[in-house]
Amino acid sequence: MASLDHLVRLTDGCGIWQHARHVVPDRRHGYCLDDVARGLWLCTRHARLDPDDPVPVRLAAIYASFVDHAWEPEARRFRNFLTHDRQWIEHEDEDASARALVALVETARSSLPNGIAAWARDLLREALPLAGTFQSPRPWAWALGALSAARDLDLDAPVDAAGAALASQLLTRWTDSPGPAFEAAMAYDSPRLAQGALDGSVWIPELRAAGLAALRRMAETQTGPAGRFRPPGSEGYGRAGAGTLHAQQPLDAWAHVEAALAALAVTGDAAWATEARRAHAWFLGRNDASVALATAEGGCHDGIDPQGVSVNQGAESTLAWLHADAAMRLAGLEPEAVRP
Repeated sequence: MASLDHLVRLTDGCGIWQHARHVVPDRRHGYCLDDVARGLWLCTRHARLDPDDPVPVRLAAIYASFVDHAWEPEARRFRNFLTHDRQWIEHEDEDASARALVALVETARSSLPNGIAAWARDLLREALPLAGTFQSPRPWAWALGALSAARDLDLDAPVDAAGAALASQLLTRWTDSPGPAFEAAMAYDSPRLAQGALDGSVWIPELRAAGLAALRRMAETQTGPAGRFRPPGSEGYGRAGAGTLHAQQPLDAWAHVEAALAALAVTGDAAWATEARRAHAWFLGRNDASVALATAEGGCHDGIDPQGVSVNQGAESTLAWLHADAAMRLAGLEPEAVRP
């Protein structure tokens, strides 16, 4: 299992530093709910994989406190960015809020100590109505994942009504899309749209076929000449065709791993296991640079940029690697080890 050493290095008593210079936390950029929510969700996964490890429990307490502080009960919204001197500088971000909902659901369903799970359940009752306010497809997709997972929680909240409404919006997006995959071209976190469709098929069965068709198209697009996984790269966002050699982001590889595993779960088709392994291998050196981005300490370089592989190992990249590795293990697919 991937080490949590670098994540521990990026964590202080408040949250997770967003950025790093090489492996040294860069305090100038502070913290964000986006990363801390991903970190809390990761703790639930590691607690399942190794129930005797105290590190996920310790980190989860820090991350839960940050998420709790980010919630504004009067305004019924989450704040996102917190400066080094502990000042909130952004009052709402749909993507971050949607990821916070996922983290809360997974924490409420987790094997973390009862107090943390109970806290997550209580905050969910307050925050879940946010899902009905999102205006963009990616937050819809993340929220559909949260809502579908929340169906087995006794939250006394209109989970099915909210899920059906978002699923309908995503189906309309599919029907009206000028391209074959919810959008005209690949962009940041695009596989989450296909994954959200699979989650939304609980309420609208037609979304299952839409999600699988979109993901097949994304798999074709995210393939380089040698057959290796090639995410679109931020320089290629919004443009049709294969990904670019540079500015490839770990978050996009993680999203594809998760979407392929979701497709495997709903179809049982082993081809999706192969696709998940292909995206996972991108972290380990089967990429355009032929260099491993994941490290033995559990860090991950920030991507492939015009100079080659970035020297920095920030929170988003590190969490993308740790999640991709944990998701593979939880799906019963033993991933390859990081090369020393």
